[in-house]
Amino acid sequence: MTETSDILFEKLEQQFLLSRKQLAPIVNGFLDEFKLGLKTPSKGLATMIPSFVTQLPTGNETGTFMSLDLGGTNLRISAVQLLGDGHVEVLEVKHAPSTELKTGPGNIFFDWIADAVEELITDKARHLFSPEQVKGNETLALGVCWSFPVDQTDVNRGVILRMGKGFTLQDTEGRDLANMFHEAFERKGLNVKVSAILNDTVGTLVAHAYSNPRSRIGLIFATGVNAAYPEKVENIIKLEQAARDKYPAGTEMLLNTEIDIFGTEAYLPLTDFDLAMDKSHNQPKFQLYEKMMSGAYLGELTRLVAMDFIKNDALFQGQVPEGFDEPWSFPTMYMSALERDVTVSRQTSLEKILGKYNFEQTPSLQDIAILTRICRIVSTRSALLCSCAIAALIEQQGLVTKSDADIVVGMNGSTYEFYPFMEERLHRALREWFGVEVSDRIRLEIAHDGGSVGGALIAMLAC
Repeated sequence: MTETSDILFEKLEQQFLLSRKQLAPIVNGFLDEFKLGLKTPSKGLATMIPSFVTQLPTGNETGTFMSLDLGGTNLRISAVQLLGDGHVEVLEVKHAPSTELKTGPGNIFFDWIADAVEELITDKARHLFSPEQVKGNETLALGVCWSFPVDQTDVNRGVILRMGKGFTLQDTEGRDLANMFHEAFERKGLNVKVSAILNDTVGTLVAHAYSNPRSRIGLIFATGVNAAYPEKVENIIKLEQAARDKYPAGTEMLLNTEIDIFGTEAYLPLTDFDLAMDKSHNQPKFQLYEKMMSGAYLGELTRLVAMDFIKNDALFQGQVPEGFDEPWSFPTMYMSALERDVTVSRQTSLEKILGKYNFEQTPSLQDIAILTRICRIVSTRSALLCSCAIAALIEQQGLVTKSDADIVVGMNGSTYEFYPFMEERLHRALREWFGVEVSDRIRLEIAHDGGSVGGALIAMLAC
């Protein structure tokens, strides 16, 4: 390392390797945003959104239930057989809607979905259903994971809002989502009832609670970030008093925090690199927290830091590789590959990553070491910032003092699951925040199938 790179790294580490003292305003800021979101009506851009789901599974439930998971790319219809003891069997039908379907009449789109449901019941997963269910003599419960804006008014009711992600369905905005499904099912002669509408993060928590009933947090840490947890209904002031009074005292309801839109310049330790990336984004000043730590943004942050090193003659002999100066040209998967390559020759890094760019001079092993160290610093901050969300959710529920039991977090998402050393760094960050005794009680466990298993479980719980 040169003297210049040492100075640059010292400055970078001061900005990115945040101490407990530097993390405290973020955790406290999140706790304040929880309180604000609990009393602010869930209209438009909302946080702390009620799911109307007021129980978690025990892991002993049995039966066959269906789920529907629609995202921007694929439709998945699943038959989930709950076997008890936390075990499930899942069979699914998966289709991708065409552009014509995504931009055509709403009733045609929902008929297409109904056809996929019929395919699952009568063909793909026929053996998981009873003869009466296949014939349509017995109603099947369906949980819908709808990855688009919905103004949800009950566990199985919600008004369709503007969809986005390439969907411009005609005659659907402002309609009740369950009614759109039921009308299509009736047209197709299917005895299926939407018993729950859910967010994928709530689904993640519920799905993991089936395998570990002690689960108290569901957290998605992928290209984006979000979290769900159970909150006492009496604290959800945004619900009208009459609605809260319907529930027995002490009842908890699962909330979709939408923590991805948390964070302001008032308490987030934004660097010049964060501000530069945010300024170039098509939604500046929005999702500032997520932009600092989720998989969609880590690569671009790393590229911006590397460009600063190049400008100061501390990387690639001060020469910008052709293509490297293009925004978003260094994806997060390159960071992952660089950190994973621990070979002496670093041949994988040279060929598969840096081979994507044109260099005037072949990068040296020192260049690779510098770039890898930048990746490590940027991704370590990501883990530190993720720990703030978990810490705030633990403190919001009072889990540290409530009992001595393990605190179980269901984790889902590519950044957590596949980025090298992310789990280890997140554990270290939580240990720094809570201390060894409490952090040893925190269990970060992989949660799978939030949309499918979670959707089916919520359909079962809502029946």
